[in-house]
Amino acid sequence: MELRSLSFFIIFLFFISCSTIVSVTENVNSKYKFDSKEVYLERISKHKHFSKDKLVILNDNDLNLLLYEIVNNHLSTYYGIANTNYFVSADQLKIKSCSGQIITLYKMFVTQSNDLNKSEVSESGILEKFNIDHSKNTLIFLYSYKLGNLAKSKISAVITKLQNENDFDYRIICLDNNDINNKQ
Repeated sequence: MELRSLSFFIIFLFFISCSTIVSVTENVNSKYKFDSKEVYLERISKHKHFSKDKLVILNDNDLNLLLYEIVNNHLSTYYGIANTNYFVSADQLKIKSCSGQIITLYKMFVTQSNDLNKSEVSESGILEKFNIDHSKNTLIFLYSYKLGNLAKSKISAVITKLQNENDFDYRIICLDNNDINNKQ
């Protein structure tokens, strides 16, 4: 009986330590408060090497609408792809956070595959807030600094893989409004 209790205790310690290791090594769920939108953009740009002009901070009302859509469609990391005519939601991915699947979806979008569920860009009022260059195929990411270093494999790796594609562009929607003071 004593050996069984010891086994459960070891398993319990293992789960606790793994959670701590992931939090520390990947910097996941860190808590920061940013004094302004500019401070936030500067920090994200500097630490994640994202161009500031590609980062989008929505007003609180638009963000709430977007968050509702994210939750309803079970989106994670990727929002979709848009150009002049069409928008394809990342809700078509089997695994919503799979970088390989979003790259495949992007390539299907570029080749105008009939296997995609496309909607008219005009049907989505939120897309106009992203300052998209409609002459390009724009991949739209979802980002929070609380992802820590996971953004490197989920966002940066996809950008690196697609950056040499003709007409590729991207926007990163920042979801950290609650942690930014003075958002004007």
